Amino acid sequence: MKLDFKDLALRFVFGGAAVAACYIILQIIPSKSFAGVFAAFPAVMAAAVIMAGHFGTSEQASDIALGASAGMIGCTICVFTAAFCMEHLNRWGLSIIIALIVWFFSSYFATRLIQGFLGKMKEKRQQKTHY
Repeated sequence: MKLDFKDLALRFVFGGAAVAACYIILQIIPSKSFAGVFAAFPAVMAAAVIMAGHFGTSEQASDIALGASAGMIGCTICVFTAAFCMEHLNRWGLSIIIALIVWFFSSYFATRLIQGFLGKMKEKRQQKTHY
C-alpha cells in the first residue's frame, strides 16, 4: 500500500479539528459529567469514513463505519470494566491495562457478531430476490 501524504494530512486536519471542537465544548459546558459525552466523540471515525468515501468507495467507508461501531461497543465495555476494576482493585494503572485488554477483545467479538448478523441479512435479501 502506497503512503499518501495528502490523505494523511486531511485525516490529521479533520480528526484534529473534531478533537479541538470537543475540547472547546468540554470547557464551555458546566456539567462535566455530560461534557464527558463529547470526550467520546468519534473524531477519528468521522475522519476515517470521510477519507475512505472520498478516496475509496462507499463500501470501504461502510467497512470503516462498521469497525468503528464495534469499537464503540468495545469502548462501552471498556469504561464499565475500568470503573469496576478501579472500584474493586484500587489500582488505577492496572485497571486501565485490564480495561484496554477487555476493549480489544470485546471490539473483536463485536466485529465478528456484526459481520455475522449483516451476512445473514444479506443472505435473506438474496434469497428473497431469487423467488
